[in-house]
Amino acid sequence: MTSDQPRLISTFLPDGTLEGLRIIELSESSIRAFVIPRLKLADIKNRSELVQPALYFLFSSDTMQGYIGETENFFHRIKNHDQSKLWWNIVVAIISPTNSFEKGDVKYLESIAVERALGGSMQIDNKTTPIRNNIHEFKIHSLQKVLDDTQIVLTSLGYDALSVPEKTEQIWYCKTKKTDAKGVFRGDKFVILAGSILDLEEAPSFEKFFPSDSIRRREIIKSKTTAQKDIAILNENIQFRSPNDAGQFVTGRSINAWTTWKDKSGQTMNEVMRRGE
Repeated sequence: MTSDQPRLISTFLPDGTLEGLRIIELSESSIRAFVIPRLKLADIKNRSELVQPALYFLFSSDTMQGYIGETENFFHRIKNHDQSKLWWNIVVAIISPTNSFEKGDVKYLESIAVERALGGSMQIDNKTTPIRNNIHEFKIHSLQKVLDDTQIVLTSLGYDALSVPEKTEQIWYCKTKKTDAKGVFRGDKFVILAGSILDLEEAPSFEKFFPSDSIRRREIIKSKTTAQKDIAILNENIQFRSPNDAGQFVTGRSINAWTTWKDKSGQTMNEVMRRGE
């Protein structure tokens, strides 16, 4: 588990822009993160830190899709992904600044990272959890801290790949004539849960005033649901920026999240979350 003590995240921009390579360090941590846009892979070819063992994450910032891997030579491996995987546009590489990661370390990290991610809110391309390799018991604690620190860095970048859902999550319900959806807060995202029923029909005003949201809705329905007459059943968890975006997605119309989402007792989000303000 991550600590509730203050931490400092430092970001270095080698080319002076947020669109280029970013190098991130976390106080009291043994990791260094390289955040590399796909279009900037050529900028890392001469960095010796990236020809060593690494845990890495491929992300699509548009669809919030992810993939987790490990390698003995990050730069060689990412060149292979550049040719074989089309969907990603950013990669985050986690390395040891002192080059202390061994092959067994990153294989162990990959296994526990995939296991955690498959139970989370992001769509992870890894289909199965890699077999957990044997690690000396003295190392297990330090590698767990590496993963917890990695989670902090990824979450700060907006990628909720490793957050572990709370055991007692507050479930919110959105029910209309055809919609029967469930959602939860995870980190700074609102996640619609698999099994939710969506209304296939969209209000004409939704497409007119929210064209990009309408396009994304249709794409998700096409690729991640099972259609049944005038409804669709969501096959996997999908995360959104807010309950409002999520409510528009499941209903196909503009909604007020504060009054549309309700808890199991029927109280609105407004009544529960704004109580006592």
